[in-house]
Amino acid sequence: MRAAWVSTSPASTILNRRPGPVFRKDTIKQVFKIARELGYDFGRLKYHHKRGSSRKPMAVPLELSIYNADGTLFDKGAAIVKDVSLSGALLTAVVLPQQSIPLRPHTIGIRMLDGALKGVEIMARPIRLAHSGQGQGMNLAVEFLRTEEVKLKKLRKIL
Repeated sequence: MRAAWVSTSPASTILNRRPGPVFRKDTIKQVFKIARELGYDFGRLKYHHKRGSSRKPMAVPLELSIYNADGTLFDKGAAIVKDVSLSGALLTAVVLPQQSIPLRPHTIGIRMLDGALKGVEIMARPIRLAHSGQGQGMNLAVEFLRTEEVKLKKLRKIL
């Protein structure tokens, strides 16, 4: 939301219509305009993310692929699955050569390098991104896409 001259927290407050500080009408319009230009799905914005199922702690290395909306590869890196559920996962120590993710809509492919799901790529969408603060990459929470139901059946077996 830098284009609207608004930092992440106020932009999130505006987009999710949370109570709190009062913003100028021009600022609110600008944030929604830029979000629309970036392709945000406004149908999802008024609903806060709710974890649909409990997560299982684990530490499995994985290969991470970031795909543009047209399916082309944006970047490929590595991470560790810290915990996983049937609806998503928390990835830690995310390292990408470009050290960035696209602002435009994209998907994330995670391919575990060990365990029951070794070699299976599950597609997801990012939910939350945070810097780990220890110089070990970033943390990324992802939600698995519904189209991955067949692969998620394998995941049920290990949860």
